[in-house]
Parts: sequence; structure tokens; C-alpha cells
Amino acid sequence: MLMTQLVTKLGRNDAKLIGRDSFLIFMFVFAAIIALVLRLGMPALNSYLIEAGIMPGETIPISLSDVYPMLVAYMALYTGALLVGTVFGFVLLDEKDQNTLRAMLVTPVSLSKFVAYRVGMSAVFAFFIVLGMVLIINQALLPLWQMILFAAAGALAAPIITLFFAVLAENKVQGFAYSKFGGISGWFIMIGWFIPQPWQWLCGIFPPFWIAKAYWLALAGSSWWWLVLLVGIGLELALIGWFIRRFNKVAYR
Repeated sequence: MLMTQLVTKLGRNDAKLIGRDSFLIFMFVFAAIIALVLRLGMPALNSYLIEAGIMPGETIPISLSDVYPMLVAYMALYTGALLVGTVFGFVLLDEKDQNTLRAMLVTPVSLSKFVAYRVGMSAVFAFFIVLGMVLIINQALLPLWQMILFAAAGALAAPIITLFFAVLAENKVQGFAYSKFGGISGWFIMIGWFIPQPWQWLCGIFPPFWIAKAYWLALAGSSWWWLVLLVGIGLELALIGWFIRRFNKVAYR
């Protein structure tokens, strides 16, 4: 089966699965809510904290605007991809519950093409969601060509999350239990922002941290941002490859 036909057929099925699940629809809506809240809320809160003498103040020497890059990295570059990955992960769990994967054994669709579709579609959707979020937030922005690069790199977290659900969860009930790990893992980005060098690099055990770090370096005018970004992309692709191999072993279990 041609890949275009596969995308069309599976895309229609995905649209049906997502359309009848209010939780999955809310994941997409939630991304827009996050972006709008940050766009309107961060500047207003920053002004209030400055006027109140809280940030900066005697206890907290920095202003809220100083941590905008951390908030954008966590809430847009990572969380945007996390939400998309969760949606496609739950679609996969729906297909597990409905024995769709077993039914594929008697169809022309190979498992490798199916996985390629899942990885590709989640990454593409995440790219547009992440890019849209950072542009809506409109804080700590780089030139558009750089933001496109970071959105594409950050989007690779989506297939990681999707495959994480597919490999570890047997059904949607387990999927809800595992979903908390995605958000908690993102704390590496927030914590890493406050850890001094060189200890900050220990957070690199979490591949999306490298994307955030490259973004911060680019904002700071460092010429090394591109190298850190390439390392992050390489680690994310390696993790996707590992999850794909695991999925191939457990798909029909």
C-alpha cells in the first residue's frame, strides 16, 4: 500500500477516534489555552510583581521576565509536543483495545509502515502546535527561522511520548496512570534552568532538555546553540529508534 493511501485511511480512522473522545479533543484545546494564558498573563503578572516589590525584591532578586525563556521552553517547546504525543498515544491504545494491530496481520499494511505513520504524524502535528504556541505567547522569541528549527526539534518529543504509551501501557486505564510521568519528566527543564554550570548538564539525561538548553543559548547569543541542538535531536532520534524496536516486539502481544 502506498504511503499516501496509508496516511489517508489511517488519518480518517484517527479523526474518528479523536473526534469521539472529549479528553483527546481537550488536549488540543488545552494547548491553545496555555498559549493564550501565557501571552496575556505573563506580562500582567510581571508588572504586578514588580510594582508590589515581590519580583525583584529582597527575597527574590530576579523578575518574572527573567524566567520567560524557561517558561516558554517548558510550556511550549516541551508541553506542546507532550500534549500531541499523549493524543496519538491514546489513539494507539484505542487500537490496542480494539485489536486493530492484530487485524493488521491480514492486511497489506506492514508494521513498519504503521509505525512510520504514527511517528511521522505525531511529529508533524506537534511541530505546528509548538510553533503556534511560541508565536502566540510572543515572549523570548528568536528570529522565525530559528523558532522553526526549535519547533521541529521540540516536536520530536511527541513520537517519544506516543511510543512510550504504546510500549508500556496495555490499555487506556494504564495510559492515564502513565500520563503523569510525561509531565513530571518535563521538570528536568524547569529545574535545569536554576542549576548552575556545569551541573546543569546532568539534566541532559532527559533528551528534550537539550532542546531547551540550545534555545536558551541562542537567546543568550551563544554560538554553540546549534551544536547543543544537534545533540538533542540525535538523542531524541535514538530514543525513538529504541522505542520502535521495543514496540515491534510487543505490538502483537
